Formats: sequence, structure tokens, C-alpha cells
Amino acid sequence: MTHEARRMTRKSDQTRRRILDAAAATLANRGYAETSIKAIADAVDMKDGSLYYHFESKDALVLEVLRLGTTLAEAAVAEALNGLGDDPDPMEALRTAIVAHASAVLGMGDYPRANVRNFGQLPAAIANAHMVHQQRYGDLWRGLLRAAAASGHLRPDVDAGAMRLLILGALNWAPEWYRPDGGLDPDRIGEQMAAMVLDGLRSARHEGR
Repeated sequence: MTHEARRMTRKSDQTRRRILDAAAATLANRGYAETSIKAIADAVDMKDGSLYYHFESKDALVLEVLRLGTTLAEAAVAEALNGLGDDPDPMEALRTAIVAHASAVLGMGDYPRANVRNFGQLPAAIANAHMVHQQRYGDLWRGLLRAAAASGHLRPDVDAGAMRLLILGALNWAPEWYRPDGGLDPDRIGEQMAAMVLDGLRSARHEGR
């Protein structure tokens, strides 16, 4: 590749990132229905048609923003779990994941916020496509809850599938009410959520541990 070709590739990549950043901010603040190609183009000072050089449609752009949002949250949780070592206590792993996910959706900017805000607003085709990206992250949480259940730490009447949805649903709703100047940082909110969840899930023989 020539120097000029590399320069043009870098410029195209930078433009693509600017478009994605603008789309993430628009989706996070306005939602899917009010996000238009024109609004995104205006935000990056481009003509509407120029965006189609980088993304074939609005839905392709939205899908990439949502994929990145999921990837950021998943990476944050995986990194936090890796910090626990090879054989962590199952309840400590669950607590760590809850705190890390809260920190991601509340403190990592527009991409995670766009992801959690818009999931319920998407047309069926794009929602189904996004579910492919969501599946791996869901599997991570399924594994955490299975490990906690297998260790005997979870109450036997707890449905792990329902609990996964309840935990993530509560955390994903937080951007709707969270205010950075409200006195609690994302980690603290995650810690309080984890305390409530784990206290409610813990089996009687493991209470107080």
C-alpha cells in the first residue's frame, strides 16, 4: 500500500469514527425514532449522501453503534472478572460483574447508553441482527449465575434466567434516571445494586458470608 493510500485509509477510518460517535450521541439522547441520517450528518458537518460511503443505511449505522456498545460493556465486565484470578468465589464474581456493568452503562459514554436505551425501540430486523451480538454477553452472565447456583450460594427457588434479565434490566434502566451530579458515581451505584441483589439471592446457609 502506498503512502497516499495509507493516508486516505486513515482519513476514512477517522471519518467513520466521527460518524459513529455522532450516531451514538444522537441515539443516546434522542432514541432510534428521532435519529436520522440528516441529524448525524449535520453533527459531523457532512452532506447526507456522504454518510452512505461509510454505511449503506441508517440501520447498518445503528447496528454498528449498538454492537460497539455491547462490546464495550462486555469488555469492561470481562476485564474486571479477569482481575479476580482463575478461580474466583462465584458470588464475588457476580458482584464484580454487576459493578462493572453499572460502570459501563453509566460511565463509558454514549455507546453503552445508546445500546441500552434503544434496544426496545428497534424494528424487528435490526433487533434480531443485534441479538447475535447480545448472545455472547448473555452467555457470560448465564455462566456466572450457573456457577453461583452450582456452588450452593443461590437460593434453590431462584430462577437463574429470570434473575439474569432482572439484573441487566435494572442496570440498563439506570441511564434513564442517573445524573452525574447526583452524589453517587457509577461504581457506587453498582455496589449498592450488587448488595441488594446478592443479599436477596444468597441461600440461607451462606447468609452473612
